[in-house]
Amino acid sequence: MTGESQRAAIQAEVARILESAVFSAQGQFEAAKSWRALHWTLGVLTAALSTLAAVLTFVADAQVASGILAVAAAIVAAILTSSRPDKLAERAVTRGNDYTALRNDARRVLHVQVPFDEISALREALDGLAERASDLDHTSDPIPRFAYKRAKRNIERDGGQQFEVDAP
Repeated sequence: MTGESQRAAIQAEVARILESAVFSAQGQFEAAKSWRALHWTLGVLTAALSTLAAVLTFVADAQVASGILAVAAAIVAAILTSSRPDKLAERAVTRGNDYTALRNDARRVLHVQVPFDEISALREALDGLAERASDLDHTSDPIPRFAYKRAKRNIERDGGQQFEVDAP
């Protein structure tokens, strides 16, 4: 392989890492939004059902309805406690930030280093990026399908994660 063909191969691989990082970051952020919304929805629903059950306890002939609402509140609280959407949102934001840092580093390698650095330095930079990408892929929660679709739409149609300087 010639120096220029090696440079082109490294450039292509860094571009792949960059693209993957963009989609993964946006997907994690979209998942975090949904997990946060679920957390708040279940929390508000638990509070509302519990409050209504408590109020109905003191209403004549409403004990059955009160009991049903209390059981429903307990079920929603159990779902909230066991699914921990707040923790899922927190992890997704952290991973989204990690992918964003990888994206930024890959972009710098692609546009600043690839055109000028020696092949050995580029290989080292590529290896570092690839290792980080692999580590993130292995430690991140899977992105739900709906979050991926929103991320894809945000990036491709709405121009999300694009800097003004990079616009055509």
